[in-house]
Amino acid sequence: MNDPVVAIQIGAVSFVDEGVDATLDVLAERGGVNALFLATPTWTRGTGGRQVPGYPLPDHGVQSYDLGWRGGNYATPHPEYYGNTVLGAAGRAPEHPDLDLLATLVPRARARGMKSYAWMEESGSARELRTYPNFAKVLEVDAWSRPGLRPCFNNPDYRNWHLGFVEDYVHSYELDGLAWCSERPGPLNLLLQGPVQVGDVGCFCPHCARIGRERGIDVARAQEGYRALVEWNAKVGAGERPADGAFVTFWRILLTYPEILAWQTLWTESQRQLYRDIYGAAKAGAPEIEVGWHVYHNISFSPFYRADQNYEEMAKFSDFIKVVIYNNCAGPRFYTWVKNICAGLFADAEPEDVYPLMLKLLQLDEGAYEKLPQTGFSADYVRRETERAVRGVAGRAAIYPGIDIDIPVGQPSENLEPSTHVGKANWDTTRGDLTQCSRESVRDAVLAAFEGGAQGVVLSRKYSEMRLDNLSGAGDAVRALDA
Repeated sequence: MNDPVVAIQIGAVSFVDEGVDATLDVLAERGGVNALFLATPTWTRGTGGRQVPGYPLPDHGVQSYDLGWRGGNYATPHPEYYGNTVLGAAGRAPEHPDLDLLATLVPRARARGMKSYAWMEESGSARELRTYPNFAKVLEVDAWSRPGLRPCFNNPDYRNWHLGFVEDYVHSYELDGLAWCSERPGPLNLLLQGPVQVGDVGCFCPHCARIGRERGIDVARAQEGYRALVEWNAKVGAGERPADGAFVTFWRILLTYPEILAWQTLWTESQRQLYRDIYGAAKAGAPEIEVGWHVYHNISFSPFYRADQNYEEMAKFSDFIKVVIYNNCAGPRFYTWVKNICAGLFADAEPEDVYPLMLKLLQLDEGAYEKLPQTGFSADYVRRETERAVRGVAGRAAIYPGIDIDIPVGQPSENLEPSTHVGKANWDTTRGDLTQCSRESVRDAVLAAFEGGAQGVVLSRKYSEMRLDNLSGAGDAVRALDA
């Protein structure tokens, strides 16, 4: 294989804590890394800051948590690129004010033959965003016409703010690429896969309503249908069972309000249109720059979300797609996902009944449901999901699977700080003796990705939570490929 991309997601704190050159040495020597996904902007603990508080600290870096971490833009904002939004150039991270992550790392990495990508996290549910002036003006509107919890993709001020980041980065730094992440599944998918908060479900703002009318959707009926679904979700999540069952009642609401599906499609297309606009803005500024997307873990768990994420369509505005195929944490996460949907769409059944059906629908082949938190998913899952993505893009975009290296599993040993996000976070509610990565498991996952036809991998989620020996598993795989 000719020079596959071996990227790693890494935040500013790692270079501050451990030094730029020393860190780059470790990444190259242990992980075989030849590309950096530099986390900026980010407002989520999943990609920014040190280890998530309450989980074991890794064997490198400062041995304490950065409690109170807030996140934001770790590059220098250039105001001229943010003039078309009420948010302006808001967002400079309060941590490390003297560090411009991109200005510092891009030339240093290039001197070593490493590529540099801006790893851009939308972080729409982050609490920190709510502290920015005018942010309330870009929030979604819920089914009762009240401000929602997350920003709206069709709000021009929110769209232009993110496009401002893109133009700023492309024009101000000699980046090799942009990788943009938005871990949001749309209102219908949220409602059917478990209990939600009312403000999670939108959007019915004037911008979305206008687009809905242009598509011939009865906006009032769509909003009425989502109110009915929110009420269904609340009752089923609280343990109530309709006379005809949770699933039949859900389906009846869908038949009564076909506008519900149309509105889910409108929401998904709005997110996808922002992808297209980001791609266009980046290419307009630097035609040679690589632009790609992070497709989050729900694509492995939810057949409903998977139906929204059409690789063939995405390839039309992608140079690469980073598909999350985190095999170790997939066990506890899927265990939790199945349990959650049994408090939603499949509330008439038990998780042990639903799990085999999900395996069939998702073309998965993993172990017993009750053992998932202790075993995780296999390396063969990485190969199979990589193959599926490669077939989907049909050569029109590169596939870079995300590889799990020490992503925290289960609940933290103690809650050391308030949640940094609004809304419900039901990724992984497991506890006890849970699956862990090893050097061998990382090696096997990387090799499986390349066996599946990947053109590269992205070591994930962030260097500041990885153990060095497990990072070395990636290097073992790279050396095996070169042998």
